[in-house]
Amino acid sequence: MLVGLIIGVIVHEYMHGYVAYRMGDTTAKRAGRLTLDPLAHIDPFGTLILPGLLLLMSIMGYGTFIIGYAKPVPINPFLFRKPRGIIWVSLAGPLSNLVLGMIFIGLIRILVLIDGGATLDRIILTCVFIAYINILLCVFNLIPIPPLDGSRIVGYFLRGEVKRVYASMEPYGFVIVIVLVMFFGFVLSSIVGGLANLIMRLFGLSPIF
Repeated sequence: MLVGLIIGVIVHEYMHGYVAYRMGDTTAKRAGRLTLDPLAHIDPFGTLILPGLLLLMSIMGYGTFIIGYAKPVPINPFLFRKPRGIIWVSLAGPLSNLVLGMIFIGLIRILVLIDGGATLDRIILTCVFIAYINILLCVFNLIPIPPLDGSRIVGYFLRGEVKRVYASMEPYGFVIVIVLVMFFGFVLSSIVGGLANLIMRLFGLSPIF
């Protein structure tokens, strides 16, 4: 799952920067973030320490989810050729995780046709976890609480004082999200599991989540 998380957050942030670049914003490129080099995106706490602690808690029976984040790619919406560019930039990250999830489920579909014994079974299980964590990253980042991607999309449609109050939540947003997930993580798990099972059915696999 940690392997899937690292792959997922790197691709996620890269796609934010790439789509922003296509929209006219060169900020990420000038900052050296328009790359798949892990060292450019890994946040020591968000990519390594936080998921490591959550993994340890899960093993000890105190948690049911593992999540993390990379260093956010810098973007400047004022440089976008069109104001609605923020919607596509915000969607780029979560959708890239969804596509990664589908790619690894597709790989599972191919691997189950091969008789490879215990080693192949371990590879399939790894692909399962990589697919799951990327679908989780997709759903998690679409939660409309600042600073998650879903909030950027909602914020585009807000105006005036409502938009200001909504944006003011950002310094506390991640704490709010963690608290919500701790108490209502079963809702997130149900959504992620349901979506993962749907994709598995589309690939002709039996649902396992």
